[in-house]
Amino acid sequence: MSSRGWRSFELTIPSRLEEMESVHALIAEAVKEYKLNSDLAHWIELTISESMINAIQHGNKADPAKQATLKISSDGDAIEIIVEDEGNGFTMDKVADPTDKANLLKPSGRGILIIRSFMDEVDLIPREGGGTRLRMVKKIRGEGAEHQ
Repeated sequence: MSSRGWRSFELTIPSRLEEMESVHALIAEAVKEYKLNSDLAHWIELTISESMINAIQHGNKADPAKQATLKISSDGDAIEIIVEDEGNGFTMDKVADPTDKANLLKPSGRGILIIRSFMDEVDLIPREGGGTRLRMVKKIRGEGAEHQ
């Protein structure tokens, strides 16, 4: 994704849920910089929050010695979000379907569904040296930027 004067954002945090406050602050900066409307901003924040919580809790097993990284960038046509962890990894097709009757009342398991339903592209790949890299892209041209 090429940068046309758009600012990129990056944050690396220890794997503790208490660190999510700094994640939300970074998201707010990106939303302001990219001039996203409130609806798109809400879904971007929800998607990033779910991804980072998954990286912390499931990927890194809430081990503060392991880090989770968030990268947000835009070229004006789309927003690219990358979340990386240092965990053992997984494949999305192994995640239980939260819409299955057996899973409806479970208190977790909807993050991947939310991510897949909102984002235009979702790629999950193992990182060299261990961990997982989740790359998500949301097209925004004509859809959610107030300056359009």
